[in-house]
Amino acid sequence: MTLLSFEHPGNSAEPTSRDEPVASLAPRAPRTLTLLLVGRIIGDKRDALCRIRNLSEGGLRAEVRARFMIGERVRIEFRNSDAVAGVVRWTDRKAIGAQFDAPVDVERLLAESSTVRRKGAPAPRAPRLPTSCWADIRIDGHPQRASLLDLSQGGAKLRTRTALEMGAMLTLSVPGLEPMRAVVRWVRGENAGIAFFEPIAFATLAAWLDDPATRYAAV
Repeated sequence: MTLLSFEHPGNSAEPTSRDEPVASLAPRAPRTLTLLLVGRIIGDKRDALCRIRNLSEGGLRAEVRARFMIGERVRIEFRNSDAVAGVVRWTDRKAIGAQFDAPVDVERLLAESSTVRRKGAPAPRAPRLPTSCWADIRIDGHPQRASLLDLSQGGAKLRTRTALEMGAMLTLSVPGLEPMRAVVRWVRGENAGIAFFEPIAFATLAAWLDDPATRYAAV
């Protein structure tokens, strides 16, 4: 199989696009692509938001704030919730290189992770990372306490004592983050999913998720 070259950060030009995940592709080598795609890396003791910079059928290079160990088993989740298992082959202060257990279909992964929704296909969703902390929501000036169950760049899942209404506009305040305007997309009993009007910047969310004292404050 073709393996990723496991190049260290600095060899790829920094894209000029905003933090919103996009798949701007440029051929580098056979079956190896340079891109900017947000995912989730899950290891033995931690998980983290990552930006996948190089992807081949055999491995990837990803920017990640959390610390992973060489030889550590990891699972990488993409926007479409597909997961690829592998092992960390190198690390530095800003990135890791991982080798997959088996070759992957790069074109399929990128097509299903695209932000463009294909007819009849479910809309791809930014990776959501589990949390357990208190948050405050405000609807029409009325405050309410909520539990933050998961968080992504584009939205969150909440648990509230009073059921929210579909389509309701609210402001979500989470310790350590700026208040976020959002709309309620779905409600199931006490749980509700909200979508932010403006996405959280990758660096901001990655740093917040890497602080257990804040992310799991309610545990």
